[in-house]
Amino acid sequence: MREFDPSTPLGDATVQEIQWELLRRAQHNALDGEQVLGSLMKHRSLWTAVLLDRQLIWARARLPIGGLIKLRDLPDNDWNADTVYILCEGRENGRRLAEVARGEDWGGEVIVYDDQEEVALSLGGGPDEYVIIKVWWD
Repeated sequence: MREFDPSTPLGDATVQEIQWELLRRAQHNALDGEQVLGSLMKHRSLWTAVLLDRQLIWARARLPIGGLIKLRDLPDNDWNADTVYILCEGRENGRRLAEVARGEDWGGEVIVYDDQEEVALSLGGGPDEYVIIKVWWD
């Protein structure tokens, strides 16, 4: 597993490392991206992947309500995201990382999704037992 190095040139960074950098830069509401990323890196053995995004809300429109705020704010150099999704292998890793998030006060609402049917639908399938942790900052 590679460790996060913010000096890695963009052309050499993995997609995951780009997500880490977006998280590191995030400062919205109570989200302190550097704190959250530092905590995640301290507990790297508990998770497989991290994604900084927004919660999507669908209505009758064909576009998600508020789902393109990131697109709107790109000219201002702002990745306007309020939710971190963390993929963990196994319920125990998910439970332990949720405890870390609460114990180190990441400042967001921590929700653990461990229903395998729901998780598989969200991920588009997969043979492994995954858990998704969602941390949302209002």
